Amino acid sequence: MSLSIRATASRAVGVLLAAFVATTATSSVSEAATRLKISGQHATDHSATAMLNQIAEDLEAAEVGLSAKVFPANQLGDYTLVYEDIVRGNVDIAHLTVPSQLDPNLEANYFPFLVSNYDEMRKVYSPGSCFYGAYSKMQADLGVRLLGIVPEGFIGVGLTKPAEKLFEVGADKNVLIRVPPIDTFNSGASAMGFRGTTIAYADLYPALQTGVADGWIGGTAALNYFGFRDIVKEFVPYRAYVEATAFVMSEKTWQDLTPEQQEAVATTFAEAAAAAIERSEAEDEEYLAKLEEAGIKVHPFEGEVAQKFAQGVRDVAWPALEERFGSELISCMQSDLK
Repeated sequence: MSLSIRATASRAVGVLLAAFVATTATSSVSEAATRLKISGQHATDHSATAMLNQIAEDLEAAEVGLSAKVFPANQLGDYTLVYEDIVRGNVDIAHLTVPSQLDPNLEANYFPFLVSNYDEMRKVYSPGSCFYGAYSKMQADLGVRLLGIVPEGFIGVGLTKPAEKLFEVGADKNVLIRVPPIDTFNSGASAMGFRGTTIAYADLYPALQTGVADGWIGGTAALNYFGFRDIVKEFVPYRAYVEATAFVMSEKTWQDLTPEQQEAVATTFAEAAAAAIERSEAEDEEYLAKLEEAGIKVHPFEGEVAQKFAQGVRDVAWPALEERFGSELISCMQSDLK
């Protein structure tokens, strides 16, 4: 082989080697991107899962070295187990119902009339409110970072028969309704004037069907429409509670991120939570209308009547819950409504 051929071959090998090194380096950078494991509790075709998929795309598009994979439909376990995995750092981020097994005070999210309309919700469910700060700290003490509260609609009362004195606080409604086994729900329903009974959600439909209960509190307009419109005859949109989930992140994962990655995560999830409030308001309006279209009587509950009723229930129920939750938290939540 001539010297010139050898030189040409050598240069060719050098070019190929350089290209290989460059390709390997690029691949290594891609593979080195921080990959976030995001758990969701909703079905794969649910709008909440679509929201998580969009969040994953937005995080990658931020170009700060993040990638994400969404595991919907409780693929990583139910919300109680996933929350504990968030604490341990086994799961990075989750969209879930915040459980209270690690801190019973987390049930404060279900205080009766914590918020009573969407203007209050925008204030109280956003960073800067006293409640948001307190709710964040409860979780921070467990090693969990709150990235946003995600409302899915206001909760009202579905009835299979007419009730009495619907808008008089404390007045006996003369009906027995199913109440979730949570102190805040029991106190709220009692203050509203409903007789409550605890029935497992799985047994609710036959209980309403057979008259074991005359109604239930715990469902949004949409849930009453999809699950109970053939048996519920009336719906009262009290807006007494919010069906609210949350975006949460393992503090261990958070601390492993760069400042730029932290900013991308915080901003992306905060924007998604804010958008969820608007989506929730639109959905409530849509399904209240659909309930009426289905022949269900939807009682109007607005203006001074709604304001007076909400404050009346707070005045009765919140002091009753003070022994359990403490006066500091009660004062904190009251300050948000001034």
